[in-house]
Amino acid sequence: MNRTFVLATTCLLFVLAISLAGCTTRETPLPKEVTSALETAFNKGDVTACADLYSDDAEIISNHTTTVRGRQAINEFFKDQVTREILFDTDSTLSVVSGDVAMEQGTYRVRNVIQGVDVEYGDYLNVWRKTQGKWKAYRSMYNVTMSPNSVVSVTPVPDDLPM
Repeated sequence: MNRTFVLATTCLLFVLAISLAGCTTRETPLPKEVTSALETAFNKGDVTACADLYSDDAEIISNHTTTVRGRQAINEFFKDQVTREILFDTDSTLSVVSGDVAMEQGTYRVRNVIQGVDVEYGDYLNVWRKTQGKWKAYRSMYNVTMSPNSVVSVTPVPDDLPM
């Protein structure tokens, strides 16, 4: 092989590697104490701590209920939700921080500890804003996948019926 070709290729690869290294970014996830704060407050039965995780102009959006707007309404929402019979569990599967804004995605589960059964589960997406050094939920969206009001049908689909 031509020595000049090998030297030029090596230099080109070196420059390319340095260029690509500059293109990579490290995405910082939200701290665990932020992503688990609602679960912790809920399971302690602390309605005020649940509501304090939200900004004054926050909204909780769901396919299961009407949108809850503002911290006062969010406090009332949690008064109706938080109870000793219920255990709230979250699994934050993705979080990305960009400056003073962050996004968190995950799944949740609501368990009736008296009956020992899951009564609801689904997916959630939170948008967080850092205000005065603290992360506050600005938007919380959750999609109920299963709840007591879910309808399950065991009726065969017409294509599945024998001829």
